[in-house]
Amino acid sequence: MNKLFDRIGESNWFMKVIAFALALLLFLYVYDGSDKSNDVNVPSSEDSGLVEDMPVKVYYDTDNLIVSGVPETVDVKLTGPTVHVQSARLQKNFEVYVDLTDAEIGTKEVALQVKDLSDKLEAVIDPATIEVTLKEKVSKEVSVEAEYNSSLIAKGYSTGTATISPSTVTVTGAKDEIDKIAYVKANVELEEGTSKDISKKAEISALDSSLNKLDVEVEPETVEVNIPVTRTSKTVPINIVEKGDPPANVTIDSITLNKTEATISGPEDILKEVDSTRVEVDLSDIDKDQNIELPVIISNGVTAVEPELVTATVKVTVGKEDTSSNESANEEEDSDETATIEKTSTRTISGIPISIQGLGNEFEAEITDPVDKSASLDVTGANDIVKGLAASDFSLFLDLTGMSAGEHEVQIMVEGPDDISWELAKETASVSITEKDA
Repeated sequence: MNKLFDRIGESNWFMKVIAFALALLLFLYVYDGSDKSNDVNVPSSEDSGLVEDMPVKVYYDTDNLIVSGVPETVDVKLTGPTVHVQSARLQKNFEVYVDLTDAEIGTKEVALQVKDLSDKLEAVIDPATIEVTLKEKVSKEVSVEAEYNSSLIAKGYSTGTATISPSTVTVTGAKDEIDKIAYVKANVELEEGTSKDISKKAEISALDSSLNKLDVEVEPETVEVNIPVTRTSKTVPINIVEKGDPPANVTIDSITLNKTEATISGPEDILKEVDSTRVEVDLSDIDKDQNIELPVIISNGVTAVEPELVTATVKVTVGKEDTSSNESANEEEDSDETATIEKTSTRTISGIPISIQGLGNEFEAEITDPVDKSASLDVTGANDIVKGLAASDFSLFLDLTGMSAGEHEVQIMVEGPDDISWELAKETASVSITEKDA
């Protein structure tokens, strides 16, 4: 019997039958035929997510065209399998672009596109389309001017001619923007009270005639600016200029100043033209001996004066009013005697406009200094004539006959009434001459 069981145990078929029986028993133990539930809880595989501030790349002819209207970034909504959506949001491993490789000059509406995105994802771009403008790209080499706030220079100091390195830059942009360029400035930042030579790097700005900044590229973006700062001064006399007439019974005996000279500072070319300063004494309100504190008046272009105030001592004689019956006769006599003495006075007339004459038809010109395109005159002559003068009695102009394009310093010419003399506060004006557009 034992041998029989040994032979059965060694049989492969017997072992297979036993294994099958055990598997069947296990299935019957687990399976519950009464459970009718068919519900299956499978998590969703679809998702969506927003990729914000996705950069936009532009493909176009960068050598010959300028493109505007393309936003720097857009938002992209992605839809698809969760794992792909999350990966794209984290890595941003796709590209949003606009293809203008075959676009022509002008304004047009184009669609934004996506590439390098998984084919399991769908993308919606916001905005889907944009309006772009393509313009001809040009470059121009222009000279650079130094721009700084001269009021920050310390009193008694002045600046010389700025040197700029490099002195020219290349400006690149749309042709219509390049055509608007009127100035290219190196903007130098100064500290208040600057009294030493200036050496700084300055950023370049391209400006139109109204000093609006233009949307162009400048190469290089900065230049080195050196400006000499020197103390320039000169000692000149202080002149007394009488204004108006004293009351009828008052005679001005003397007017003296506690200081008769002043030290003026400014650019050398201005100081060469200035030989005096002045104080103005209004005689109409003087009816007794008195001391008057007066400002020292300087010419245009002079940056400082020392002293700024002086004291004028006025000595007078006050006569008694004559109420006798001979008053009229005496007045007539006095009038006859004084009529032979023609009293003169000096008066400043400001705000006289400066015009331009003699410019060729192919040019146009603009006065750059003085910025208000006007000047002041100190006029001297008989009291009755000087009192009646106005700015409209004078003609100030620049004669630009034969001058070419560029920056010029031009003598201011004056035409005015006879029998008076005048002196310009500033003898010259700066003018910029440019060729007219064809």
